[in-house]
Amino acid sequence: MSIPLVLFGIFLFAVATAVLVVWGMRKSYYQKETLTNMLLSKSADRVMKYLKTHETITEPQMRKLVEGIQSAEFHSRQRAVVQADRAFTGKLIEAMVHDGLIEQAQKGRNIYRKKQNKGQ
Repeated sequence: MSIPLVLFGIFLFAVATAVLVVWGMRKSYYQKETLTNMLLSKSADRVMKYLKTHETITEPQMRKLVEGIQSAEFHSRQRAVVQADRAFTGKLIEAMVHDGLIEQAQKGRNIYRKKQNKGQ
């Protein structure tokens, strides 16, 4: 085997190792944000499922409904769990209103319903 071929192999191994290290560092850097987004998505799905059979939902009902939801990334030990937390429920409501999933049923009250189309 020639020396240039061996050096080329070592170079390819070093590049592959560097790419994997950078990818892993980036994944761990954004892990908290990713887990939070996964929790918000799962919680929003559960609230929308509830609103299929009920007309409205209050903030305390929403808090109790999403309590205990877990999310985890594939091949990771890190998990995020929803606890009965007002801050998370506030974030969830804000995200769902921003995405156009729910709207306030009564002005000034914490009662929400599925977003009504303008044509209805």
